[in-house]
Amino acid sequence: MRLVNLTVLPTGTALAVIAPTALEAVYGPSLAAGAVPFAILAVTIIFSAQSLLLNTTLQAIGKTKPILGISFAATIIDLAAVGLGARPLGTTAGAIGRALLAIGMMTLAWWTLRRVLHVPITRGLSKALLVAILTATPLAIVDYGLATNLHLTPLVRLPALLAVFAICFPIIARQFSVFVEADFKLLENALPQLLRPSLDAIERVLIRERADLRRDMT
Repeated sequence: MRLVNLTVLPTGTALAVIAPTALEAVYGPSLAAGAVPFAILAVTIIFSAQSLLLNTTLQAIGKTKPILGISFAATIIDLAAVGLGARPLGTTAGAIGRALLAIGMMTLAWWTLRRVLHVPITRGLSKALLVAILTATPLAIVDYGLATNLHLTPLVRLPALLAVFAICFPIIARQFSVFVEADFKLLENALPQLLRPSLDAIERVLIRERADLRRDMT
């Protein structure tokens, strides 16, 4: 749950702030008007990731029956939101419905799990919010500057924005010691042996304490 919060929330927030650019670059100007629904889906994808992890945990401990009820209740909320908001909000109502679906499934799965085990749903969330804000802010500034001052097209701006995110995220994560060695130990146990060299390289970039210790030893 900690790794989900620390990775999905900053990524979704970053995608939300550049939603118009991303949509127009990939799908063309015809879908640029869908930036608001897309931004809603991007920023709330954290709830989908959390609910997926919680429902998987329910399956792992043999609590499969509640999953059907959780899905049914969350779907009712989704359909109600779309039905009530479709006329005044259009496609935005659909995005709100999907967001409520994810939030509902996450909340109900958490409520079911908390009776049998501790669910650290907020673990790492404060640092995830910090990284999300500090990463999304330069993205929004750069996107605005490239669009208004240099008048670059979305297709040209998007690679530059991806580069900004790729630079800002590790710097901020390293500066505020967001990740710890235990996070990568967990990934080492879950990922194939083939990916461990890449994982070690990422760990050296993201964890400042480990790099400082190696420098002191040399």
